[in-house]
Amino acid sequence: MREGADLFFAPGVRFADVNLRVVSFVGDLQRRIHGFYLLPARDCIERRHAFAAGLLLVSTIDFLAGLHHSAEALDQRGVGPDFRDFVRRELPSFRSPDLAQRLYDEFRNGLSHEARIKNAGEFSFDWQQTARVAGGRLCINPSCLLEEVESALQRCMDTLVSDEGIRGEAATRLQRLFSSEFGIVERARAL
Repeated sequence: MREGADLFFAPGVRFADVNLRVVSFVGDLQRRIHGFYLLPARDCIERRHAFAAGLLLVSTIDFLAGLHHSAEALDQRGVGPDFRDFVRRELPSFRSPDLAQRLYDEFRNGLSHEARIKNAGEFSFDWQQTARVAGGRLCINPSCLLEEVESALQRCMDTLVSDEGIRGEAATRLQRLFSSEFGIVERARAL
């Protein structure tokens, strides 16, 4: 996000102020995910915009799944296996291989590639559980999913703080993911 001359990594955190070599970047990363994804998802939930909230949450899951395998080169990432492994491990409602696969195929892929949820799946506030199969359709309550994603994010951030090796791999991954943005900052400093 850009405001005037500043390019922001997270709300209130300029790319120029992010230092991936120190542990404090974990807080910056958490602010990014909360500020750009989870708080807007919560706003959508409060306004009963289930689809928009779900889209933000699935994007967050996809990012966290890729961050987990941070040592891999971006062009070698196994998106499907990373996503399914992450949700089975970190989201209690998707521990089943079938539900993890359906979340990936029908929601992640459908939303990312086709601007729809496949197989008549839906985001709905009608049930008080995260995931439910009704009439063969996978139905996801974004309010409940938000809780699971927030818990997974906290565990991920705790691991990044406590494990220097994983933190280093994540820093490398972020440097690759945001190489253009960090490059803009470096070029501006050189001027």
